Amino acid sequence: MPQRKGRILEIMQLRRMRVEIARMRALAVVVTRQSPSLGLAFVGAFDAIATECDALLREMMGWWRRQCSLASTPRTVDSFTDDELRSWFRFDREAISELRGMLEVPEVLRSGCRRRFGGEEAFLLLLRRLARREHNMELAKIFGRPLPAISEMYNVMLDHVYEHARRAMRLEMWEAQLPLFADDLARCGCLEAHCVGFIDGTMFTICRPVVGQESMYNGWKRSHKVKYQCVVLPNFMIGDWFGPSAGRTNDPQMLVDSELVPRLRAICERLGQRVCLYGDAAYPASEVLLRAPKRSNRTPAMAEYATAMSQYRECAEWVFGKIGNLWPFVTDVTRKMTGSRATSKDGWVAALLTNFHTCRYGGVANSCFNTTPPTMQEYRNMYSVGGAQLQDTIAVEVDH
Repeated sequence: MPQRKGRILEIMQLRRMRVEIARMRALAVVVTRQSPSLGLAFVGAFDAIATECDALLREMMGWWRRQCSLASTPRTVDSFTDDELRSWFRFDREAISELRGMLEVPEVLRSGCRRRFGGEEAFLLLLRRLARREHNMELAKIFGRPLPAISEMYNVMLDHVYEHARRAMRLEMWEAQLPLFADDLARCGCLEAHCVGFIDGTMFTICRPVVGQESMYNGWKRSHKVKYQCVVLPNFMIGDWFGPSAGRTNDPQMLVDSELVPRLRAICERLGQRVCLYGDAAYPASEVLLRAPKRSNRTPAMAEYATAMSQYRECAEWVFGKIGNLWPFVTDVTRKMTGSRATSKDGWVAALLTNFHTCRYGGVANSCFNTTPPTMQEYRNMYSVGGAQLQDTIAVEVDH
Protein backbone atom coordinates (compact mmCIF):
# COMPACT_ATOMS: atom_id res chain seq x y z
CA MET A 1 0.00 0.00 0.00
CA PRO A 2 1.35 3.49 -0.79
CA GLN A 3 2.70 5.34 2.24
CA ARG A 4 0.20 8.18 2.01
CA LYS A 5 -2.82 5.85 1.97
CA GLY A 6 -1.36 3.86 4.88
CA ARG A 7 -0.93 7.04 6.91
CA ILE A 8 -4.51 8.21 6.47
CA LEU A 9 -5.76 4.80 7.67
CA GLU A 10 -3.70 5.23 10.83
CA ILE A 11 -5.21 8.70 11.36
CA MET A 12 -8.71 7.30 11.00
CA GLN A 13 -7.95 4.56 13.54
CA LEU A 14 -6.59 7.12 16.01
CA ARG A 15 -9.73 9.22 15.69
CA ARG A 16 -11.93 6.19 16.39
CA MET A 17 -9.76 5.31 19.36
CA ARG A 18 -10.15 8.86 20.74
CA VAL A 19 -13.94 8.55 20.56
CA GLU A 20 -13.88 5.17 22.31
CA ILE A 21 -11.64 6.54 25.08
CA ALA A 22 -14.11 9.36 25.72
CA ARG A 23 -16.98 6.86 25.91
CA MET A 24 -15.13 4.60 28.32
CA ARG A 25 -14.23 7.59 30.54
CA ALA A 26 -17.86 8.63 30.73
CA LEU A 27 -18.87 5.03 31.53
CA ALA A 28 -16.25 4.80 34.29
CA VAL A 29 -17.62 7.96 35.94
CA VAL A 30 -21.13 6.47 36.02
CA VAL A 31 -20.10 3.01 37.24
CA THR A 32 -17.81 4.25 40.05
CA ARG A 33 -20.21 6.72 41.66
CA GLN A 34 -20.21 4.67 44.88
CA SER A 35 -16.39 4.68 44.97
CA PRO A 36 -15.06 8.18 44.15
CA SER A 37 -11.41 7.23 44.67
CA LEU A 38 -11.65 4.39 42.17
CA GLY A 39 -13.47 6.68 39.76
CA LEU A 40 -10.72 9.28 39.96
CA ALA A 41 -8.12 6.60 39.20
CA PHE A 42 -10.03 5.43 36.11
CA VAL A 43 -10.61 9.00 34.93
CA GLY A 44 -6.93 9.88 35.38
CA ALA A 45 -5.84 6.80 33.43
CA PHE A 46 -8.24 7.53 30.57
CA ASP A 47 -7.17 11.20 30.48
CA ALA A 48 -3.51 10.18 30.21
CA ILE A 49 -4.29 7.79 27.34
CA ALA A 50 -6.39 10.50 25.60
CA THR A 51 -3.56 13.05 25.96
CA GLU A 52 -1.05 10.64 24.41
CA CYS A 53 -3.49 9.84 21.61
CA ASP A 54 -4.07 13.54 20.89
CA ALA A 55 -0.33 14.22 20.73
CA LEU A 56 0.20 11.37 18.27
CA LEU A 57 -2.77 12.54 16.19
CA ARG A 58 -1.39 16.09 15.98
CA GLU A 59 1.99 14.73 14.87
CA MET A 60 0.45 12.64 12.11
CA MET A 61 -1.85 15.43 10.95
CA GLY A 62 1.18 17.70 10.72
CA TRP A 63 2.72 15.25 8.29
CA TRP A 64 -0.56 14.95 6.38
CA ARG A 65 -1.29 18.66 6.11
CA ARG A 66 1.98 20.02 4.87
CA GLN A 67 1.71 23.62 3.90
CA CYS A 68 3.07 25.23 0.76
CA SER A 69 3.17 28.89 -0.27
CA LEU A 70 0.66 29.89 -2.94
CA ALA A 71 1.93 31.71 -6.02
CA SER A 72 0.56 35.14 -6.79
CA THR A 73 0.98 34.60 -10.55
CA PRO A 74 0.57 31.39 -12.63
CA ARG A 75 3.70 29.49 -13.64
CA THR A 76 4.76 29.79 -17.30
CA VAL A 77 7.76 28.64 -19.34
CA ASP A 78 9.46 31.92 -18.40
CA SER A 79 9.35 30.82 -14.75
CA PHE A 80 11.94 28.09 -15.43
CA THR A 81 15.45 28.01 -16.86
CA ASP A 82 16.34 26.17 -20.07
CA ASP A 83 17.99 23.34 -18.14
CA GLU A 84 14.95 22.97 -15.88
CA LEU A 85 12.63 22.79 -18.87
CA ARG A 86 14.57 19.95 -20.53
CA SER A 87 15.05 18.06 -17.26
CA TRP A 88 11.65 18.63 -15.63
CA PHE A 89 9.37 18.83 -18.69
CA ARG A 90 11.39 16.88 -21.36
CA PHE A 91 11.03 19.64 -23.99
CA ASP A 92 12.80 22.93 -24.58
CA ARG A 93 11.13 26.32 -24.45
CA GLU A 94 10.35 26.54 -28.16
CA ALA A 95 9.06 22.96 -28.36
CA ILE A 96 6.66 23.51 -25.44
CA SER A 97 5.22 26.58 -27.13
CA GLU A 98 4.78 24.64 -30.39
CA LEU A 99 3.16 21.73 -28.59
CA ARG A 100 0.64 24.00 -26.93
CA GLY A 101 -0.47 25.25 -30.33
CA MET A 102 -0.53 21.81 -31.96
CA LEU A 103 -2.53 20.29 -29.11
CA GLU A 104 -4.89 23.27 -29.17
CA VAL A 105 -4.46 24.05 -25.49
CA PRO A 106 -6.86 26.91 -24.64
CA GLU A 107 -5.70 30.00 -22.80
CA VAL A 108 -8.10 29.40 -19.93
CA LEU A 109 -9.42 26.08 -18.66
CA ARG A 110 -12.23 25.38 -16.22
CA SER A 111 -12.50 22.27 -14.08
CA GLY A 112 -15.65 20.46 -13.04
CA CYS A 113 -15.54 22.37 -9.75
CA ARG A 114 -15.57 25.64 -11.75
CA ARG A 115 -11.98 26.45 -10.86
CA ARG A 116 -10.23 28.56 -13.54
CA PHE A 117 -6.56 28.28 -14.45
CA GLY A 118 -4.26 29.02 -17.38
CA GLY A 119 -3.77 26.49 -20.16
CA GLU A 120 0.00 26.96 -20.25
CA GLU A 121 0.31 26.27 -16.52
CA ALA A 122 -1.90 23.18 -16.78
CA PHE A 123 0.16 21.84 -19.72
CA LEU A 124 3.40 22.33 -17.79
CA LEU A 125 1.85 20.50 -14.85
CA LEU A 126 0.91 17.58 -17.12
CA LEU A 127 4.47 17.30 -18.45
CA ARG A 128 6.00 17.62 -15.00
CA ARG A 129 3.79 15.01 -13.38
CA LEU A 130 4.36 12.44 -16.13
CA ALA A 131 8.12 13.08 -16.04
CA ARG A 132 8.50 12.42 -12.30
CA ARG A 133 7.23 10.11 -9.57
CA GLU A 134 6.16 12.85 -7.20
CA HIS A 135 3.33 13.41 -4.77
CA ASN A 136 0.91 16.26 -5.33
CA MET A 137 2.53 18.17 -2.46
CA GLU A 138 5.79 18.45 -4.41
CA LEU A 139 3.87 19.74 -7.43
CA ALA A 140 2.00 22.19 -5.19
CA LYS A 141 5.33 23.62 -4.06
CA ILE A 142 6.54 24.03 -7.64
CA PHE A 143 3.36 25.56 -9.07
CA GLY A 144 2.16 27.35 -5.92
CA ARG A 145 -1.32 25.84 -6.07
CA PRO A 146 -3.39 24.06 -3.39
CA LEU A 147 -3.64 20.28 -3.60
CA PRO A 148 -7.21 20.16 -4.99
CA ALA A 149 -6.22 22.55 -7.78
CA ILE A 150 -3.26 20.34 -8.72
CA SER A 151 -5.52 17.31 -9.21
CA GLU A 152 -8.13 19.28 -11.14
CA MET A 153 -5.58 20.89 -13.45
CA TYR A 154 -3.97 17.56 -14.23
CA ASN A 155 -7.24 15.73 -14.89
CA VAL A 156 -8.64 18.45 -17.18
CA MET A 157 -5.45 18.67 -19.24
CA LEU A 158 -5.11 14.88 -19.37
CA ASP A 159 -8.62 14.60 -20.83
CA HIS A 160 -7.83 17.30 -23.39
CA VAL A 161 -4.59 15.72 -24.65
CA TYR A 162 -6.16 12.24 -24.60
CA GLU A 163 -8.62 13.31 -27.29
CA HIS A 164 -5.63 14.04 -29.54
CA ALA A 165 -3.90 10.77 -28.62
CA ARG A 166 -6.91 8.72 -29.70
CA ARG A 167 -6.55 10.04 -33.26
CA ALA A 168 -2.77 10.36 -33.44
CA MET A 169 -1.71 6.70 -33.23
CA ARG A 170 -3.55 4.80 -35.95
CA LEU A 171 -1.72 2.87 -38.65
CA GLU A 172 -4.04 4.25 -41.35
CA MET A 173 -2.48 7.70 -41.12
CA TRP A 174 0.88 6.26 -42.29
CA GLU A 175 -0.69 4.42 -45.22
CA ALA A 176 1.02 6.42 -47.99
CA GLN A 177 4.46 6.00 -46.41
CA LEU A 178 4.31 2.27 -45.69
CA PRO A 179 5.95 1.25 -49.04
CA LEU A 180 8.79 3.67 -48.28
CA PHE A 181 9.27 2.05 -44.86
CA ALA A 182 9.58 -1.34 -46.57
CA ASP A 183 12.30 0.07 -48.84
CA ASP A 184 14.14 1.55 -45.83
CA LEU A 185 14.19 -1.80 -44.05
CA ALA A 186 15.24 -3.63 -47.21
CA ARG A 187 18.22 -1.28 -47.61
CA CYS A 188 19.24 -2.10 -44.02
CA GLY A 189 19.29 -5.82 -44.82
CA CYS A 190 15.87 -6.89 -43.56
CA LEU A 191 15.04 -10.38 -44.85
CA GLU A 192 11.35 -9.56 -45.39
CA ALA A 193 10.89 -7.31 -48.42
CA HIS A 194 7.35 -6.24 -47.50
CA CYS A 195 7.90 -5.62 -43.77
CA VAL A 196 6.91 -2.07 -42.78
CA GLY A 197 7.01 -2.23 -38.98
CA PHE A 198 7.15 -4.35 -35.85
CA ILE A 199 4.48 -5.30 -33.35
CA ASP A 200 4.96 -6.05 -29.68
CA GLY A 201 3.19 -5.72 -26.35
CA THR A 202 4.14 -4.27 -22.98
CA MET A 203 2.75 -4.47 -19.45
CA PHE A 204 2.49 -1.90 -16.65
CA THR A 205 2.16 -3.09 -13.06
CA ILE A 206 -0.87 -1.77 -11.16
CA CYS A 207 -2.06 -1.85 -7.57
CA ARG A 208 -4.18 -4.84 -6.66
CA PRO A 209 -7.68 -3.87 -7.80
CA VAL A 210 -10.71 -4.16 -5.53
CA VAL A 211 -12.87 -5.51 -8.37
CA GLY A 212 -11.68 -7.89 -11.09
CA GLN A 213 -8.48 -9.10 -9.45
CA GLU A 214 -8.42 -12.36 -11.40
CA SER A 215 -8.75 -10.66 -14.78
CA MET A 216 -5.91 -8.25 -14.00
CA TYR A 217 -3.55 -10.86 -12.57
CA ASN A 218 -0.77 -12.01 -14.89
CA GLY A 219 0.47 -15.46 -13.96
CA TRP A 220 3.71 -15.07 -15.91
CA LYS A 221 4.80 -11.92 -14.05
CA ARG A 222 2.93 -12.91 -10.84
CA SER A 223 1.43 -9.46 -10.35
CA HIS A 224 -1.52 -7.37 -11.50
CA LYS A 225 -0.94 -5.76 -14.89
CA VAL A 226 -2.49 -3.76 -17.70
CA LYS A 227 -1.29 -4.51 -21.23
CA TYR A 228 -0.79 -2.37 -24.34
CA GLN A 229 -0.12 -3.32 -27.95
CA CYS A 230 2.22 -1.17 -30.02
CA VAL A 231 3.30 -1.04 -33.67
CA VAL A 232 6.69 0.63 -34.16
CA LEU A 233 7.70 2.00 -37.55
CA PRO A 234 11.27 2.24 -38.91
CA ASN A 235 11.34 5.99 -38.21
CA PHE A 236 10.97 5.13 -34.47
CA MET A 237 7.41 6.46 -34.34
CA ILE A 238 4.54 4.66 -32.65
CA GLY A 239 2.34 3.86 -35.62
CA ASP A 240 -0.48 2.16 -33.73
CA TRP A 241 -1.33 1.97 -30.03
CA PHE A 242 -4.02 -0.18 -28.45
CA GLY A 243 -5.03 -0.76 -24.85
CA PRO A 244 -5.25 -1.17 -22.04
CA SER A 245 -6.28 -4.79 -21.78
CA ALA A 246 -6.53 -6.93 -18.68
CA GLY A 247 -3.29 -8.50 -17.44
CA ARG A 248 -4.38 -12.03 -18.23
CA THR A 249 -5.14 -11.17 -21.89
CA ASN A 250 -2.63 -12.81 -24.23
CA ASP A 251 -1.09 -11.24 -27.32
CA PRO A 252 -3.29 -13.05 -29.89
CA GLN A 253 -6.44 -11.88 -28.11
CA MET A 254 -5.19 -8.28 -28.03
CA LEU A 255 -4.51 -8.59 -31.76
CA VAL A 256 -8.11 -9.66 -32.33
CA ASP A 257 -9.51 -6.91 -30.09
CA SER A 258 -7.52 -4.22 -31.90
CA GLU A 259 -8.74 -5.47 -35.31
CA LEU A 260 -5.24 -4.79 -36.63
CA VAL A 261 -5.20 -7.68 -39.13
CA PRO A 262 -8.42 -6.64 -40.94
CA ARG A 263 -7.19 -3.06 -41.00
CA LEU A 264 -3.87 -4.16 -42.52
CA ARG A 265 -5.70 -6.13 -45.20
CA ALA A 266 -7.78 -3.07 -46.02
CA ILE A 267 -4.59 -1.01 -46.32
CA CYS A 268 -3.11 -3.59 -48.71
CA GLU A 269 -6.22 -3.39 -50.88
CA ARG A 270 -6.09 0.39 -51.03
CA LEU A 271 -2.35 0.42 -51.80
CA GLY A 272 -2.58 -2.37 -54.33
CA GLN A 273 0.49 -4.10 -52.89
CA ARG A 274 1.40 -6.27 -49.95
CA VAL A 275 2.64 -4.84 -46.65
CA CYS A 276 3.11 -6.75 -43.42
CA LEU A 277 4.28 -6.47 -39.82
CA TYR A 278 6.70 -8.69 -37.93
CA GLY A 279 6.24 -9.92 -34.36
CA ASP A 280 7.49 -12.56 -31.97
CA ALA A 281 6.39 -16.17 -31.89
CA ALA A 282 3.34 -15.47 -29.71
CA TYR A 283 1.38 -13.91 -32.57
CA PRO A 284 -0.60 -15.96 -35.11
CA ALA A 285 0.93 -15.91 -38.58
CA SER A 286 -0.97 -14.52 -41.57
CA GLU A 287 -0.28 -12.86 -44.90
CA VAL A 288 -0.07 -9.43 -43.21
CA LEU A 289 1.59 -10.53 -39.95
CA LEU A 290 4.81 -12.52 -39.93
CA ARG A 291 6.21 -14.05 -36.77
CA ALA A 292 9.35 -15.68 -35.47
CA PRO A 293 9.38 -19.51 -35.68
CA LYS A 294 8.39 -21.44 -32.57
CA ARG A 295 11.38 -22.67 -30.56
CA SER A 296 9.96 -26.18 -30.30
CA ASN A 297 10.29 -26.99 -34.00
CA ARG A 298 13.02 -24.69 -35.25
CA THR A 299 15.46 -25.87 -37.86
CA PRO A 300 18.92 -24.29 -38.08
CA ALA A 301 17.72 -22.15 -40.98
CA MET A 302 14.70 -20.99 -38.97
CA ALA A 303 16.90 -20.16 -35.99
CA GLU A 304 19.19 -18.12 -38.23
CA TYR A 305 16.15 -16.30 -39.66
CA ALA A 306 14.78 -15.51 -36.20
CA THR A 307 18.16 -14.20 -35.03
CA ALA A 308 18.51 -11.98 -38.08
CA MET A 309 15.00 -10.51 -37.69
CA SER A 310 15.24 -10.01 -33.92
CA GLN A 311 17.78 -7.22 -34.34
CA TYR A 312 15.13 -5.24 -36.22
CA ARG A 313 12.25 -6.18 -33.93
CA GLU A 314 14.16 -4.85 -30.93
CA CYS A 315 13.19 -1.31 -31.89
CA ALA A 316 9.77 -1.98 -30.33
CA GLU A 317 11.48 -2.67 -27.00
CA TRP A 318 13.44 0.56 -27.41
CA VAL A 319 10.19 2.50 -27.68
CA PHE A 320 8.87 0.95 -24.46
CA GLY A 321 12.13 1.83 -22.76
CA LYS A 322 11.91 5.40 -24.00
CA ILE A 323 8.36 5.77 -22.65
CA GLY A 324 9.50 4.51 -19.25
CA ASN A 325 12.55 6.79 -19.18
CA LEU A 326 10.73 9.93 -20.33
CA TRP A 327 7.51 9.43 -18.38
CA PRO A 328 8.22 7.25 -15.29
CA PHE A 329 4.84 8.24 -13.82
CA VAL A 330 3.09 5.71 -16.09
CA THR A 331 5.26 2.86 -14.72
CA ASP A 332 4.81 3.84 -11.05
CA VAL A 333 2.80 1.02 -9.47
CA THR A 334 1.59 3.24 -6.61
CA ARG A 335 -0.19 5.52 -9.12
CA LYS A 336 -1.79 2.71 -11.14
CA MET A 337 -5.13 2.20 -9.42
CA THR A 338 -7.91 1.03 -11.71
CA GLY A 339 -11.29 2.51 -10.84
CA SER A 340 -9.91 5.58 -9.07
CA ARG A 341 -7.37 6.95 -11.58
CA ALA A 342 -7.32 7.47 -15.35
CA THR A 343 -4.85 4.62 -15.81
CA SER A 344 -5.54 4.12 -19.53
CA LYS A 345 -5.35 7.82 -20.41
CA ASP A 346 -1.91 8.15 -18.81
CA GLY A 347 -0.52 5.49 -21.14
CA TRP A 348 -2.09 7.01 -24.26
CA VAL A 349 -0.89 10.52 -23.47
CA ALA A 350 2.62 9.29 -22.63
CA ALA A 351 2.79 7.46 -25.98
CA LEU A 352 1.66 10.58 -27.87
CA LEU A 353 4.21 12.80 -26.10
CA THR A 354 6.90 10.21 -26.88
CA ASN A 355 6.05 10.53 -30.56
CA PHE A 356 6.36 14.30 -30.38
CA HIS A 357 9.67 13.91 -28.51
CA THR A 358 10.95 11.65 -31.30
CA CYS A 359 9.86 14.20 -33.91
CA ARG A 360 11.80 16.90 -32.08
CA TYR A 361 14.93 15.09 -30.92
CA GLY A 362 15.04 11.81 -32.88
CA GLY A 363 15.57 8.32 -31.49
CA VAL A 364 17.91 5.35 -31.38
CA ALA A 365 16.32 3.54 -34.33
CA ASN A 366 16.73 6.54 -36.64
CA SER A 367 20.49 6.03 -36.78
CA CYS A 368 20.15 2.23 -37.05
CA PHE A 369 17.68 2.30 -39.94
CA ASN A 370 18.99 5.56 -41.45
CA THR A 371 15.51 7.13 -41.28
CA THR A 372 14.26 10.56 -40.31
CA PRO A 373 11.07 11.12 -38.31
CA PRO A 374 8.65 13.86 -39.40
CA THR A 375 8.72 17.24 -37.77
CA MET A 376 6.19 17.97 -35.06
CA GLN A 377 4.10 20.08 -37.40
CA GLU A 378 4.16 17.41 -40.14
CA TYR A 379 3.07 14.79 -37.62
CA ARG A 380 0.27 17.04 -36.37
CA ASN A 381 -0.97 17.61 -39.91
CA MET A 382 -0.87 13.88 -40.61
CA TYR A 383 -3.06 12.79 -37.76
CA SER A 384 -5.49 15.68 -38.08
CA VAL A 385 -6.17 14.77 -41.72
CA GLY A 386 -5.80 11.05 -41.12
CA GLY A 387 -8.16 11.22 -38.16
CA ALA A 388 -10.85 12.83 -40.29
CA GLN A 389 -10.43 10.21 -43.03
CA LEU A 390 -10.54 7.44 -40.44
CA GLN A 391 -13.83 8.75 -39.02
CA ASP A 392 -15.29 8.79 -42.53
CA THR A 393 -14.15 5.19 -43.10
CA ILE A 394 -15.68 4.02 -39.83
CA ALA A 395 -18.95 5.78 -40.67
CA VAL A 396 -19.12 4.05 -44.07
CA GLU A 397 -18.45 0.63 -42.47
CA VAL A 398 -21.22 1.24 -39.92
CA ASP A 399 -23.68 2.24 -42.67
CA HIS A 400 -22.96 -0.97 -44.56
